[in-house]
Amino acid sequence: METIKLNVTQLNTLIKRIIDAEEFLQTISVYGEVSNFKVSAGNAYFDIKEQGAQISCIKFGAYNLEIKNGDMVLLTGKLNYYVKSGKLSYIANTIEPYGLGELYKKYIELKARLEDEGLFDQRFKKQLPKYANKVGVITSETGAVIRDIVHVAKKKNRFTDILVYPSKVQGLGAEQDIISGINYFENTDVDVVIIARGGGSFEDLAPFNTETLARAIFASSKPIISAVGHETDFSISDFVSDMRAPTPSVAAEIAFYDYKNTKTELSSTINCIIGQAQNFVKTKSQNILDIYKNNACTLKNLCNNSALKLKATSQNVLTTIYSLVEVKKQQLAKTTSIIEKSNPLTILKSGYALISKDSKKITSTDQLEIGDNINLMLSDGKITAIVKNKE
Repeated sequence: METIKLNVTQLNTLIKRIIDAEEFLQTISVYGEVSNFKVSAGNAYFDIKEQGAQISCIKFGAYNLEIKNGDMVLLTGKLNYYVKSGKLSYIANTIEPYGLGELYKKYIELKARLEDEGLFDQRFKKQLPKYANKVGVITSETGAVIRDIVHVAKKKNRFTDILVYPSKVQGLGAEQDIISGINYFENTDVDVVIIARGGGSFEDLAPFNTETLARAIFASSKPIISAVGHETDFSISDFVSDMRAPTPSVAAEIAFYDYKNTKTELSSTINCIIGQAQNFVKTKSQNILDIYKNNACTLKNLCNNSALKLKATSQNVLTTIYSLVEVKKQQLAKTTSIIEKSNPLTILKSGYALISKDSKKITSTDQLEIGDNINLMLSDGKITAIVKNKE
């Protein structure tokens, strides 16, 4: 039998003719779970899938289409083969609900079961620290999420340390990575932990909707802030965590206290105490003078008694004021000392240098090769150098 030779256009045209010739393929219904849903130029593009199979679909004129990823739908339409791209698609004329999608159904069932067990109860929520000195973050080390968190942290408080546990936040192995991060921070001195990732489809957020992760968050001794997806996305990790943040940036706003405002508030409190004490002395003195004027007939005894009381009262008040001011000064000095010790510039002034290559921090000789250009940051400037020897 002679082999027919066709070019790509001829082969794709032949396939299209075969599909178009099959009458039953021109009106056929199919059901499955919606994924990768998006609308562009008024048309909806999405896949419907089940375990082990999926097909690309198009719905033209989809301005008011109310479906989302995870929905189970029944489509009526036809198959269409595009000659130019060699792609088989399903053109949907009608779309109807067909029960809950499998992923969403499991999500609802797990949420209800964990809620019945009390994992979401407010009484189990740990209080977030007002002044966190070190914040742990579980997220991808290369995504925009960690950049957003660092940006907010620098703006609010550059003295608070950030410890990042690099983790997959999507796909196979992401769930275990996140759990490993929670377990890692259990043995550190971080004050609060942020679990974060950006937006995505319902399938993309699947690692945050598992029972194993929910129980790991619930069992953690560290307060945990969940910042997963967009503001409208809700995951199991949001419900079981100690606080849910609508975005990673908001999570950073919550976790990092404002250094300048805190320092200003502390100074204001001290000044307020001093002012109140001074007003107290002034008021008492005025009261004594009023008594003196209104009781001239007993001026001698009143003066003697009042003088003694005034002296004792004033001495006690001043002693209390000085003691209170001294305590507040010591507290302020201690806080300032702690903050200054955490200042990276203080460390650099001790003779240390921060080494980087291509804007990445160098912590091991394994990251450098002979001849590499490196940057050294000292306390008063930067130096560019070349690696000549490595031991």
